[in-house]
Order: sequence, then structure tokens, then C-alpha cells
Amino acid sequence: MEILKIIIAFSLIAATSVMGGESREENFSATSELYEKMLSGEPDLAKLTLFFRSMPKGGDLHHHYDGSIYAETYLEWVEKKGWYIDECTLRIVKERNSSDGCRHLNHSELLGDYALYRKALAHWSILDYATFSNIPRDSHFFNTFGYFAPIYDAYMAEGLQIIKKRARRENISYIESILARPGVWYTEYFDAKRIEELNAALRGAGSQEKVDAILDTITAELSRDERFEKSVASFVAKVEKAHEGIDESDFLMRYQTFAVRVFPPLQVYMELLSSHEAAERSPFIVGVNIVAPENNPTALRDYRLHMRMYNYLLRHYPKVHRALHAGELALGTVRPEELTFHMEDAVDIAGAHRIGHGVDLPYELDATRLLGKLKQRSAIEINFTSNDFILGVKGNTHPYTIYADYGVPLVISTDDSGVSRNDLTSQYVLLAKDYKPDYKHIKEYVYNSIRYSFLESREKERLIKQLDVKFELFEKHMAKFSAALR
Repeated sequence: MEILKIIIAFSLIAATSVMGGESREENFSATSELYEKMLSGEPDLAKLTLFFRSMPKGGDLHHHYDGSIYAETYLEWVEKKGWYIDECTLRIVKERNSSDGCRHLNHSELLGDYALYRKALAHWSILDYATFSNIPRDSHFFNTFGYFAPIYDAYMAEGLQIIKKRARRENISYIESILARPGVWYTEYFDAKRIEELNAALRGAGSQEKVDAILDTITAELSRDERFEKSVASFVAKVEKAHEGIDESDFLMRYQTFAVRVFPPLQVYMELLSSHEAAERSPFIVGVNIVAPENNPTALRDYRLHMRMYNYLLRHYPKVHRALHAGELALGTVRPEELTFHMEDAVDIAGAHRIGHGVDLPYELDATRLLGKLKQRSAIEINFTSNDFILGVKGNTHPYTIYADYGVPLVISTDDSGVSRNDLTSQYVLLAKDYKPDYKHIKEYVYNSIRYSFLESREKERLIKQLDVKFELFEKHMAKFSAALR
């Protein structure tokens, strides 16, 4: 049915041309002029929202599954699971009875206390942050994940369908979601003494060669353990089961898996290794990332070690794509020295294909040389709302204009739309309002979101052809809309 729609769309376009309607060039010009009018003077945010809501948006490449489900849905899942919310901590509890005098409320009871319900939403997202939170904004943002962590993957298939439907309503063709990580935990594979020795050895290794030697040993031990193989196989099966019914002729979803950078080195490597194994085995797992606050003390101490782990794995798994959260730092959040190398290490050592955030660029040791590398090797995932909320980086403090002026490939993304209470449309509105790129560059970012995805070449080609059709219809529609405006 979807293929038929596309064929019909092609036919309508051809018919319009034959009948002497506006040309593609005329519709493009009219759409571009309409967009420019919306930006003249004080940007018209309502019209921009209508414009971008209708516009084909290609892909959302920096997208966390758990952070994209809205808190309201998670709370409904808590009830479906037969669990409760502790009225004092607003955290999930599995038992009805309480020993500390705090009620454990089911979903209906929580809804019955609207003030408490709004307080729960504020702790599980950034909604009403200023009213209900007295901790730093970045801490509040990352703390939200702890509230819904017990429930986020209990109904993953249902969650993916929710995300898909929402994306299609927003005219998005592709989502590359940072979904989950394989369930390997280092204490199940090594005893306490061995863990201590390996963590110390990894942190003491001052070169790539020394790190490689230690990782060779760890990898050999894990490859002989059947439990490791079963964990990877089980994870792949779980992802592929949840993915059933997602793909359609005009919509695709793929997944990244990841490691958590605040864990001890041995655990981080086991997660990276199992993630690479999973990505190599499944066509639906297309990349490996590393997540969690980059300014966490453990993440800072082990940053280069993590990049060397990536370097080791890229030589053993050369076909696996790598997207890294890197440069998600701002002046004052860390010591100045920490701002000088994170992005460059991600590119030079870890071999990143894409960089998520990348807002510390102006502070990198040789930023102009790094820009040249990024332009040739990578793309930057821009996430305006989360950069503002977490780091206070927005407007002319954001390096967007540096990337854009230098020609570094950019993609516009949501990051965590459930936590941030945003959507991809809103990120394009912020882009237009704050930086006023011309319509040609807006389209470039949309096409980049397919070109720089981790999809197979044939899938990219198909989605790009569909984008061509969608944009032609969109521009025809916007040209008519523009003519109807007074």
C-alpha cells in the first residue's frame, strides 16, 4: 500500500508538470521565500512550527529509546506490571505494603492526587523543573533515567510502536535509536581479586599497545565462557523480537547498543565487546555508542582508556559503526584541561563515524585542524534542547555556526524527547529561530540524516528517493499555502 502511494505521488507530480502547473524550481523558490518571511523581524514561531511539522525530516539519528518514552506512558506501564509509585520518593516499588509510612500508589491513585502526579512528571522529566527541583539542571536531567529504569524495557515492542507512530505523524522516515545494552555484568565472570587486578592494569596502561595486550587477555577469557555467548545471543534475539512489525516501505528503525562510561573499566570493556558482537550479528543493530554524563569523575578519569578500547575493537570489528557522545561539556562543568581533547580523541583514537553533541569544540586544543578532520570523516549530531538544559549552551554560545560555516556535516536530532518534552519539529524551529539558516541548508540537514545514518547503502538510496518525492509534494503544498496567506 505504501509503495502504491509513492507511485501515485510520482504520477501526480508528472501530471502537474504536463498540465502546466508550477515547476519544481518555482515551488522551491516559493517555499524558500515563505520560510524567509517567517524569519523576518521577530521569527513567527507558530508558522515555523506548522512549516517544520509538515516538512519531511528524514531521520532522527541521536535518539535514546528510554529517554524518548514520555513519563505518562511509563506510569501506565507501572500499573500494567502490577507495580506502584512510592509517594515519598516517587520511585517504582514492586510491593503494595510499606514499612516507612509512605503510601505505595497504583496509577489510578496517583492520578487522583493531581499535585503529586505533576510532581512525579517533574521528577521523571524536565517538565516544571523550576517548580519541583532544587538540584543542578544536569543532575536533574540524568536523574530522570533512574526513575523509569526498572520499567523502560518491560514493554519494549510497545514502546517502539509508540515511537514509530509519533515519528510518522511528524513526517520522519527513519529513527536510529540508542536502545539497550547486552546484559553482561563483570562480577558474574570474574572474582573480586581478578576484577581489581584487571581494573588496575587497564588504568595503569599508558599506551594503546599496553591496553591491547590486556584486552587480548580479557577477550580470550570471555570467548571461552559460554555464558558470554548466550548473553549476546539473547540480547540480539530480544532486539529482533521487539523490532517485529516496525519496518514499512517508507519507514525504518535501526538500533545502537552501548556501554556506560561511569562503570569500572572492565565492565565498560565487556559492554563494548558484547555490543560489537551484537552489532556484527544483527542487521538491525547498526552501531555502538557510549553514554552517561561525560563530566562524571569516573568518565573523565577513564576517557582516553575508553577511546583506546574503541580503537582495539575497531580493528577487530571493522564493519561495526561507531557513534560517540563526545564534547558534551561546557566551561565550568569541568576543569579547563578536560575541554581540550575529548572530541579529537573520539575521532583520532576511537574512529568515530558520528559525534553526538560536540559543543566543547571551541575549547579543543587545535579546533581548526579538528574541523578539517570532522568535515572529512564524521558528522555532528546537534541536540539544541538538551544542550541548553544540561549545559546552558544555546544561541551564540553553541558552536553550530562554526560547524555550518566550515561545512562540517550536521544532523538535527531530539536526544531524549520524553525527558525533554520536545520533538524533532521543535529542534528545527530552534535552529531557524536562533541561527536563521536558509531553506537550502535546512534541506541539506534533512538529507544528511539519511546519508550519515548507519543504514545499508541500498536502504539509504531508497529513503533518499522517497525524500525527493516528499519534498516535491511539500514544496508544492507550501507554495499554495504561501499564495493563500495575506
